[in-house]
Amino acid sequence: MLRPLVALAIAGCFACDAQTPPGSRGSEMPNAEPAAAVGAMDEPPSPTGDSQEIHGRLRMVEGQRVVNLWGTASQRGFAHGYLLRSEIIDVVDGYVLAALDPAVFSGLAPVYNANAKIDANLREEAAAVIDGMRKAGGAEVPGLGRELTAADLLLMNAMTDLVAVGCSSVSAWGKATADDPTLGGALAVVRNLDWAANPALLRSQTVMVFDPAEPGQQPVVSVGFAGYLGCLSCINEAGVTTLFNMGYGDGVGSKLQAASGFAPANLLLRTAMQAVDVDGDGEATAADIVHTLKSSTHIGSYIVHLVEPPKLAAKHGRSPAQVAEVEAAGVAVRAPEASSKLGENMLAATNHLRARQAPEPGRRYRQIEQTAARSQQSVDREGLWQLGEQVQIAKNVVHTLLFVPERGEVRVKFRAPGKSMADSPQPVAYTWETLVARE
Repeated sequence: MLRPLVALAIAGCFACDAQTPPGSRGSEMPNAEPAAAVGAMDEPPSPTGDSQEIHGRLRMVEGQRVVNLWGTASQRGFAHGYLLRSEIIDVVDGYVLAALDPAVFSGLAPVYNANAKIDANLREEAAAVIDGMRKAGGAEVPGLGRELTAADLLLMNAMTDLVAVGCSSVSAWGKATADDPTLGGALAVVRNLDWAANPALLRSQTVMVFDPAEPGQQPVVSVGFAGYLGCLSCINEAGVTTLFNMGYGDGVGSKLQAASGFAPANLLLRTAMQAVDVDGDGEATAADIVHTLKSSTHIGSYIVHLVEPPKLAAKHGRSPAQVAEVEAAGVAVRAPEASSKLGENMLAATNHLRARQAPEPGRRYRQIEQTAARSQQSVDREGLWQLGEQVQIAKNVVHTLLFVPERGEVRVKFRAPGKSMADSPQPVAYTWETLVARE
């Protein structure tokens, strides 16, 4: 399957005589085992007296990597590159260049950089990541045979526009969670990131905390990968949570949009999530994300499961959970329906579009509906987590998460390289306060 950006590169970029750089892996498949990890857990050198101050903190929490990045875009980016240099090289060399031929990647980066509409702060942050890597020991990637660039890094953040991924999510609140003494009606959402079992990708998994110093910005927690600036699964200080799934739509107009300029999905979501108020209503809500999606130009087909604290949603007269289906031809937003098999207090998303086109049943969506029917549309926290486990794409699942937005609770289970999800370490529970703490 050619995603739009790959089609654009092949049609427009490789009319030139691109050569495969030294160290190319040629046509290896996305799940190919890298020759060796590139110092995945090396500690960065300690700053010396004349070094730039590092606006970041790297720690291991019960075996999971957590990195806090604060300050301006340049300061956050520098700390990101400095603290995670080895992991960034590992994921580019071991995963990205296994999923994309190095010649395609190198040729596509300038095309993408010229056509992608990316917030200036994120471009600044990406450039600073490279600076931080250089300071920590260098930014050369063996498979490229050259130094990583900011354009390369931003292209890596568009992998969901380049390769097929999966994902699923289910949210429940109100009557659906009222009988659970631990939730008592609070909203909870479980989410699977189904991508690839590539060891370098799994090794690079990181809980990122972006804490901006710029006015009108707010902290964002993102569960992703070293070097990943975008939002795949994010929660902000207001409790708004966005979960990205690839869509199985036709992406009408995608190639034309790609050539004339587009907003890369996950970078766009990071920009919207970090802003305190996008739509001008005076507060940070899920409406900011919908506003951003509807006012941007898109390629491909993707789905965003959006949730926010129920009290915040009630204030604005809407459901605390929505699903936005995004394509070049438009954005459709669906909310829960009392007449559906999930009822008015549950909402689910897999990869099939259900609002922009006639819904297809899909095995995972049917399983979610059947589970809801058996439980009479009632679920507790552990039942929701188990449902998430049941609808994973077993061979491709990367991590499973559970968010309780109004309480700032995040549960994270990372798949270990070479292991099934069932055989991987147990999940780790975080609170907002413990995540954003700099000390």
